[in-house]
Amino acid sequence: MEKWDLYTKYREKTGKEHVRGEELPDGLYHLVVHVWIRNSKGEYLISKRAADRTVNPLMWESAGGSVIKGEDSIEGAIREVKEEVGINLQKESGKLVFSKIRGEIDGKKFNDIMDVWLFEYDGELSLGNATTSEVEDCRWALPEEIKQMYDNGEFVETLDYFFYVFKEYMPDSTYKPDYSNITGKIVSGRIDRPLGSQHPRNKKMIYPINYGYVEGVFAEDGAEQDVYVFGTDKPLDTYKGKVIAVLHRFNDVEDKWIVSLDGTDIPDEKILGDIYFQEQFFYGKLYR
Repeated sequence: MEKWDLYTKYREKTGKEHVRGEELPDGLYHLVVHVWIRNSKGEYLISKRAADRTVNPLMWESAGGSVIKGEDSIEGAIREVKEEVGINLQKESGKLVFSKIRGEIDGKKFNDIMDVWLFEYDGELSLGNATTSEVEDCRWALPEEIKQMYDNGEFVETLDYFFYVFKEYMPDSTYKPDYSNITGKIVSGRIDRPLGSQHPRNKKMIYPINYGYVEGVFAEDGAEQDVYVFGTDKPLDTYKGKVIAVLHRFNDVEDKWIVSLDGTDIPDEKILGDIYFQEQFFYGKLYR
């Protein structure tokens, strides 16, 4: 019987546990990891799910799975890789690429906090050393091969973020987001979707935070720059504050500026927890 720790949307352990296979309670989340392994040739390790897997049998993917009770994220990542493909990874070779909170998307209830890891590894493939039979095959593949497999329907669909997010990590990539000219700025503007209001098209989406724009500053989509405003539990009409971070959307032209009314820094976990109601539909990462 596999058990998971349950977390709040702020990544706080609740002290409650969950048994795999049971329905996850509303408002609570479990931790999952996706683990991408890259060698010095720029190839990524991909694995083929066994034929008896109930979900996506014989599809290709990265390693990964649910973090079990008592583990942290990187411990879960290392264990999953050992179980699935028989490789022993070292913590120091891992990098957290991004985290994403998912609730219910397109009618599917995820209720998870998804951590995506990248490990550097140049050793031998050791599928014979795997401790489970979850994987039927594994091999190295270049990003363009993975894209072709995805387009052919051979790759797990929910791993499409690889083609957006990993641009930053490709060899010789010039794609390096830099927001140093934005963070620290004092900005002001209007709140067009105040805390407690409904999304204009999706009436089920209620804003748990004030959401507005910077007057006179235009974003890539041609509209005034969007902001999430922290520092109050009351709906606002206008605001003035300090940009403390930028949420970069990998699969959209719109970045979101994170504004603190009094300039106080805010932990990533708090920011991601409060904005996930909308950002769960995109792939994004906080930059400071």
